[in-house]
Amino acid sequence: MWNSIGKLTSPGGSGAYKNYYKAAKDAKANPRNYSVASSAVASALQQKGLPQSWLQPTLELVARESSFNPNSKNPKSTARGLFQFLDGTRKSYGGNSVNWNDPAQQALAGVQYIKDRYGTPEKALAFWDKNKWY
Repeated sequence: MWNSIGKLTSPGGSGAYKNYYKAAKDAKANPRNYSVASSAVASALQQKGLPQSWLQPTLELVARESSFNPNSKNPKSTARGLFQFLDGTRKSYGGNSVNWNDPAQQALAGVQYIKDRYGTPEKALAFWDKNKWY
């Protein structure tokens, strides 16, 4: 788990995945964005009944995708937000009923997407390692 300044405080996540390189760096560089994203993801995991052991690997995905910036926009695609959802993904995960400017709502959609598509955030990270996207 990451503490408030982005240091790993306990090993692992919910699996054997170990390639956590971006979250700690980005948490230190942007502690405010990290705090907002971390709180939003932790709350989303609780609301969705998903294990808190998903927090570290999910935050690593968020760091790789948006550096914890909930307003991040990809200039080459329609990807935006913490999880860099494309327009089509946003439509499938709430569409206009979601306030996509709200990190908490982005996190609810993001953890559901990870569960639906990959099963676990570690599997999403492994896919990301191979493809540089998830």
